[in-house]
Amino acid sequence: MSLVSSSGCLEDNPTEPTSGSDTDDTTTGDTTAGPEDGLLACATPPCTVLVVSQTLDDRIDIYDVTAAPYLRGRIGTDLKPDPSGEQTEGNRLDEPYGLLLDGTHLWAAIGHYPDTDRGSLVGFPRSAFAGLGQGELFSEERYFDTDKFIGGVQSLPFGRQEAIFLLQHPSGRILVGVFANDLRAASWPDPSEVLVVDPNDLRPEAIGAFSLDLDTNPCNGGWKFVGLDDDLSRIGVACDGSESVAVVTLPDDFADLAPADAAAGMSACSTPLSSGNLSTQFVAPDGAGNLLAVQSQILEPPKLWSINGNCGVNGAPGDDLPAELSMVRVVREPVLLRPAGGGQPAMWLLASETPVPGILIVRGGATPTVCGQVGGLDAIETAENAPFALALDATRTHLAIGAGPVSNPPFAAGRGQVLWAGLDLADLDSCVVEATDVVDLTEGSYQATDPRTWVRAPNMLLIAELGGS
Repeated sequence: MSLVSSSGCLEDNPTEPTSGSDTDDTTTGDTTAGPEDGLLACATPPCTVLVVSQTLDDRIDIYDVTAAPYLRGRIGTDLKPDPSGEQTEGNRLDEPYGLLLDGTHLWAAIGHYPDTDRGSLVGFPRSAFAGLGQGELFSEERYFDTDKFIGGVQSLPFGRQEAIFLLQHPSGRILVGVFANDLRAASWPDPSEVLVVDPNDLRPEAIGAFSLDLDTNPCNGGWKFVGLDDDLSRIGVACDGSESVAVVTLPDDFADLAPADAAAGMSACSTPLSSGNLSTQFVAPDGAGNLLAVQSQILEPPKLWSINGNCGVNGAPGDDLPAELSMVRVVREPVLLRPAGGGQPAMWLLASETPVPGILIVRGGATPTVCGQVGGLDAIETAENAPFALALDATRTHLAIGAGPVSNPPFAAGRGQVLWAGLDLADLDSCVVEATDVVDLTEGSYQATDPRTWVRAPNMLLIAELGGS
């Protein structure tokens, strides 16, 4: 049941063998617009906020982590209301997932609204949150009435299944990764898409679409997709349904083209990785044009691949583990801790789920290898929770962790965690990283009778630096 760690609705597609067959830096740049008060205000810049998609609980939580962390407030996204809060029956789960924050809006991909097979992009004006008090809820009735969005909140229906991954191009265009399959099915045979959206023209007919139905090796069930360079000229995609990796190249004049023409100008390559009931959900850049691809399952050590920007495999997959971590099996999201360069290999942090919850350290090279584990993370309730999602701040000295129940999250009590920690990197070259000043941002907030406090799947994290008005 471990794949649920990456999405609120993956519980029916486990990584163990069956009879059937997410730039990587989640920090935005400085966002300088916005009111002086409210949920996304910064009267005395700079301010750092952590935005969390609580995917199974139809909610977005926003924490201030500038100094002494605290809950700024919450945004309800239960657009097909389930009074029980469980979101497990019928089409009740709306599932907020991908997040972006720019100077005017918070953008959220809502995977299952208006229905389970048709998601939407929702844009919340930052000004709409003005006056929201500390810890308050921006409730659904403030911006949604029966079947329409109000109060300046905008919506773009994608008309596609599981369009839940977002990247923002430097031009302001939004790139959307479409999984294109039923996450609850036993296999994911359909090729994914990359959509191009102009946030100033939210008409379905204005969407540009590039299919990943590639001649050589289609990218089926495309999961995490990341930029490989600062200008987002190339995007790496983890293709879970085809156990492969794709690299999409954007046209040089991407910013000047209409979305349909920008999509038509894209090209892509792909390469197959190891096959055999492996989860192939995650890739991360190395800062020098290559990417790390991660595969895992419950029966053998994970496989770590170095792939170049032309989809070439740089070396054999790394699957050696230090003796003290020999039981590591299922792993999740990697984040780039140190870019490759200056004669130094890239270093990543990697979420480890089953059966060894924690954060691993990965050293790059032609054959990437796990070389250690982050210390000081005793705050993770490993008897109940495991890390699912990771994000680093702009300085790469602070780490956010989304941790949740591994076993049947939809029916778990909701005692997941969101952690914020400093990182001591003095001995990084020796594969030693220590977490410091660890804060459990959810400590003390859980109430069994209040679904608005449940944390079952904190699966998408966004760290943003706010600048003032």
